Amino acid sequence: MKKILNLVGTVLVLSMVFAGCKTTTTAGSGIKGKGAKMGKWTTKLVDYQGATFGKEIPEWVTLLSEGQYSSQVLSKSMPGIEGKKVFVTIGRGNNLEFVRNWTDLVDVEVQVGDTFQRVVTKGVQASMNAKASETGKVLTEAEVQKKLDMYKAAVSLVELTGLEKTASYWIEAVRYEGKKAVNDYFEYYAVWTMDKKLFDKQIKAAMATVDDNTSEGQALKDMIRSKLMDSVVSSNDVAINNVADDYVVYGD
Repeated sequence: MKKILNLVGTVLVLSMVFAGCKTTTTAGSGIKGKGAKMGKWTTKLVDYQGATFGKEIPEWVTLLSEGQYSSQVLSKSMPGIEGKKVFVTIGRGNNLEFVRNWTDLVDVEVQVGDTFQRVVTKGVQASMNAKASETGKVLTEAEVQKKLDMYKAAVSLVELTGLEKTASYWIEAVRYEGKKAVNDYFEYYAVWTMDKKLFDKQIKAAMATVDDNTSEGQALKDMIRSKLMDSVVSSNDVAINNVADDYVVYGD
């Protein structure tokens, strides 16, 4: 769902601003590239939950559509989730009931588990790369895989006891290529929460099963635990997952 911008108003404002400014130009090289070919497609919202009763789309839904998943942001429009561990599941498909049921009954466990696995993999690899850069010692592929397997096995034990669906919402949209409708689909958004202290307790218990009690191993456990605590999104969109995971592991 695309954020609609008032382009006309923006252009007018910018025109007024730049009209009073002196501008300078720089000489070009004379070399020109080929203009980019833009797809002539649009997406239109045709229905949404509560539309029959004239209700507005909740702000938290638009936040999710813009990639805002943190509890700090969502709590401003979703009272009651302060201090909670938040996960988001986003499903898309041509049949609303299928998308909703699959997301609620299957995706929430599968996708959260996959999120843990990805965060662990990227966290361990980042740690190994940092160590190799500092010491010059590069672990073999077998050594790295052994460490990865230990942490993956550990997080697979997390059962997320206490996880609850806090809110859900659906929208229906149609994608057009020119004037031709090429895809009618539903998007389903669900916010899941659990007590942060309970979540941290489960992560600590999982890390305790990793058989590496060296100071270096403890540091890696603490780092992985911290990254798992920061993980906020679980989605069936690979691009969304990769961006979210990289932010958690590597930061800005």
